[in-house]
Amino acid sequence: MSWAAIVFTFALVDNVVLSRLLGLPAAGQPGARPTPADPAADDPSIPDSLTSARSLPPGGREGARAAAVPAWWLGASMTVLMSISAVGAWLVNAWVLAPLGFTILRTPVMVFLVAGLALALQALARRVVPSMANRPEVSVPRLGVNCVALGLVLVTTRAEYGPLQSLLAGAAAGAGYYLVSAMMGAIRERLDIEQVPPALRGLPLQLITAGLMAYAFMAFDRAFLARLLGA
Repeated sequence: MSWAAIVFTFALVDNVVLSRLLGLPAAGQPGARPTPADPAADDPSIPDSLTSARSLPPGGREGARAAAVPAWWLGASMTVLMSISAVGAWLVNAWVLAPLGFTILRTPVMVFLVAGLALALQALARRVVPSMANRPEVSVPRLGVNCVALGLVLVTTRAEYGPLQSLLAGAAAGAGYYLVSAMMGAIRERLDIEQVPPALRGLPLQLITAGLMAYAFMAFDRAFLARLLGA
């Protein structure tokens, strides 16, 4: 598979969120403001600047946007984490698990690998960009326990990708994850001003949204990819 095909595959054709429902962004309560105790209000998976299904500070929506974590930071954090996790998974699988015949332990080992890399990335971010990494609403380790990163490394290791292919797949999957998160955040922002039946608020509406988005992404099928890139 060519590098361009890997990018299109993991970002669009085989988007880990929509095709496998891994790391589905947490649903708020469209049509009703959640209280600060609502777990969705603290979920960093969706950038604050793209969602409004949270309790707003004084100043309304504009005040929330001004105090929000920059969207690019969360997107970049997930992309970097998934990229280094994919390469780290290749190293562990190719140099440790496969030679020793311990591939049956691949899943638990990858869980600890992704969590450790998330903690290391958080420590590095605190040294490089402390103004962002030290903000209480930013938590790279919380992104590390998001199952989308674990799902990606399992997909790349089982497909026997090389190091460069794994790196590219991780970056493309991170971009695809952020794309879906941004789109779902924009939809939630729209639904926040609509009258949503109480029975559909939260998870039901989130799953309906994800299903419709997955249906739309089916336009980027493998036949389209083959015609576009000759892959």
